[in-house]
Amino acid sequence: MSPLAHPAPGARRTVISPDGARLAVFEHPAPSGSAQGPTLVLAHGWCGTHEVWDPVVVELQQRRPDLRVVTYDQPGHGSSSSGLDRDVSLLDLGAALREVVAETVPEGDVVLGGHSMGGMTVMALGEVDPGFVHDRVRGAALVGTAAHLPGRRGVPGEVLVMGLLAKAPASLPGLPTTARLTAANLFGDDPDPEAVRATAQQTSRTRANVVADWYRAIMQLDLREAVVPFAQVRTVILTGRKDRLTPVSAGRRLAALVPSAQFWMVPGVGHMITYEASSTVADKIELLLDAEPAGQRA
Repeated sequence: MSPLAHPAPGARRTVISPDGARLAVFEHPAPSGSAQGPTLVLAHGWCGTHEVWDPVVVELQQRRPDLRVVTYDQPGHGSSSSGLDRDVSLLDLGAALREVVAETVPEGDVVLGGHSMGGMTVMALGEVDPGFVHDRVRGAALVGTAAHLPGRRGVPGEVLVMGLLAKAPASLPGLPTTARLTAANLFGDDPDPEAVRATAQQTSRTRANVVADWYRAIMQLDLREAVVPFAQVRTVILTGRKDRLTPVSAGRRLAALVPSAQFWMVPGVGHMITYEASSTVADKIELLLDAEPAGQRA
């Protein structure tokens, strides 16, 4: 599977999140024309767009023509606007995810997937609406993410740079980067140049104040209580062996918090696991699609 495979164009709609963000939501209908089973809803990470999930969506819909998928751009990212308040938190993302599901999947089971900050989004939903997690979430895929990062040390100059970006005009592009830096920081062994280029483009197009605002929110990360409602939800956790942002230790700590979780370390892979190991991610999501319906859990 090409790391830049894209699903067929589907319907696009706008969903207004509770904080006022206008979210660009993309619906990928079942290729068979008749959706069966749970709907898969996917959230992307910091400085990315919904496109980081595209190769996984293509893989899954080739295997399962009856699968309907929903992706979206997080507030301030891609084609979505920011909310009305710059004092953002990860709980805002959980509330936005709940609104996306309410608008696009008003009934029936969902399987949720989140990469990096998107995984934090899924976990935050557990604090925003634990009843929803119990009643409607059949499974959760937490990919290249963490519930907390104790003792994290940023790269030299990180805090200074983020402080400057926070004061930048809203129209200013965000983190300047190159393919070489992107590959070194976000990918594992022998990354595909096209995947590296796509990631660098997404990062550099994210506005400076958006980069800084969500950096500040992530630095306050502590979702250890938020994951409690997932205790009875089938959960898969994947971390790349070469991930420098959310390392294997963070994935293992997260798995220890969720009794239902299965943890996999993916060799040779960095943070951009949806590009580097899309087939492996699809394999694990299939386990969730086949899990028992949410209504049958105790």
